[in-house]
Amino acid sequence: MAALLSALSLYGCSHRNYVKADLPDTQTTEGREITAVSDSSVIEVQNESESTQSLSTDPKSGVATSIYVYKNDKVTIEYPVLTQSADESKLEAVNNLLKDNALEIIKTYSVDPSKDSLTVSADIISADRNRISVAYTGMFSADGAAHPANVYYTSVIDLKTARNIRLTDYVDPKLLAEYVLSDQCKFYNTSSELNEALMNARSDMDKETYTKIFQNADFSSEQREKGTAEFPESFSYEDQGVIIVSIPVAHALGDFALIEYTPETK
Repeated sequence: MAALLSALSLYGCSHRNYVKADLPDTQTTEGREITAVSDSSVIEVQNESESTQSLSTDPKSGVATSIYVYKNDKVTIEYPVLTQSADESKLEAVNNLLKDNALEIIKTYSVDPSKDSLTVSADIISADRNRISVAYTGMFSADGAAHPANVYYTSVIDLKTARNIRLTDYVDPKLLAEYVLSDQCKFYNTSSELNEALMNARSDMDKETYTKIFQNADFSSEQREKGTAEFPESFSYEDQGVIIVSIPVAHALGDFALIEYTPETK
């Protein structure tokens, strides 16, 4: 119990980007331009200072991005928009998918913007001629809930096909499940105290459960088209050969934890 309490006390400083302050309710702010959409209660904010900066690591990729903010009463969600792409024919489809993925949580959590509070920040992990990878972190507080919940999800999109890329496209779910339960398992961006608590808690689920979770990880274009999409329990992205994948954990440990996995070394 003492170890758990120690882990909890350090949780806030061992994870970053969980909560971002709401933007002001005014429709104009310094360095920002707000564009109204069809619903008069919803606004979108473009950060002009970011809109001219390419976040691509490949100067020849021809990819440029901008950060927009969806705001409806107590709901504030950042999401990226491609302003330039190597394949302009896919630009609209990619941007629609980016926005749909970012806002999917509103439907999943049955958020009432007038009563519930939801704040989500977007972090563009990478953007090149092949794909864009985005990680979302935030906080959801349902009206009357005992405590807020930490939120984490990702969106990885193939820019050539305008389709979601999923964990199963590059990882064997069974092997990943075995890794999570092994002594080699490495948690990403945690303190030593929290890491110890997470290593103990990961055995709360068995290999079969982890395998199923990883098989259904990440947003699925196919499921959405069939109308069978469900909000995944696990999300992932790949960064320079390292895969970061989330697993659900108890609220006391942060609601989710991130695993660092390098397939070729396992």
